[in-house]
Amino acid sequence: MEPIVDPAARNPSTKFPLDGLTFDISSMPQEALIAYGKAAPVLHSFGGVEVVRLSHNLVLKSGTGVLASEGETMRYVTTTFPGVRLPRVYRYFNVDYSFSYFGVKGYIVMDYVDGLSLGGCWDQLSPELQKNVVAQVAAMVNQLQSIHLDSPGVIGGGISRGIWFSDYGAGPFTTKEGFEKWLNWKLGLSKYYKRAAADIPHIEYQYFVLVHGDLSPRNLVLDTYNQVWLIDWGCAGVYPPIFETASIKHQVQFPSFAQLLLPLIYNNADEMVQLESCSYGINHVVFSLPP
Repeated sequence: MEPIVDPAARNPSTKFPLDGLTFDISSMPQEALIAYGKAAPVLHSFGGVEVVRLSHNLVLKSGTGVLASEGETMRYVTTTFPGVRLPRVYRYFNVDYSFSYFGVKGYIVMDYVDGLSLGGCWDQLSPELQKNVVAQVAAMVNQLQSIHLDSPGVIGGGISRGIWFSDYGAGPFTTKEGFEKWLNWKLGLSKYYKRAAADIPHIEYQYFVLVHGDLSPRNLVLDTYNQVWLIDWGCAGVYPPIFETASIKHQVQFPSFAQLLLPLIYNNADEMVQLESCSYGINHVVFSLPP
């Protein structure tokens, strides 16, 4: 399956629904904003997530795979980590939707970042440009990890998502003890089913950091100044730094990207083995929770 893309969404001559209108995006009724979104050309649509072009400057991300907590996370990053480039968020909300796994559809209004999506051309970039992109990503990851936090989970609360939380998500997590208990339970299940070595030690983390959780060329945009922007923060949250490293290592589509990036960011071989040893319990015994 391939994402749905409307070429008009990237055509500078296209008249988008909000072009030429006077409006305050922060006070526009939700119903009106949703209606404008339905009339807008699609930049990307895949797997319960749709991004449409509201105007030359704004996009709307929405769908059953979108939660308002992503918008709150992005705002937190913008205000806390000035060296991390990501779209500015103007508004985010959920609406009830009983057919969604999460029971809602999420909506996020943010800046349109004009540039080259690297997911479709990573392997065609020169080695020098690939290294430049990776160096920028590493610098932003290291800035995200420069502030140590005491408690894990999603900014604003909610279900943790990403490859280390299964296809169904996990949590919500609010305390260090609860997070470690869940992870050690998954490690124990992996050992029980003989999918992890019996001598893998008990997991305990000293601190947590802000993790993007899905770093890959498909979530990078290169602008006309060769600056890299990080998009798609749906898996972001406050977790141990090894979660970022492991997510990069186990994204299978762009192995050269991972090979270049991993030596430049936090890595700990013992923590990696511990987390990887939890994988069977996380992904194959999904609904088994600590008593």
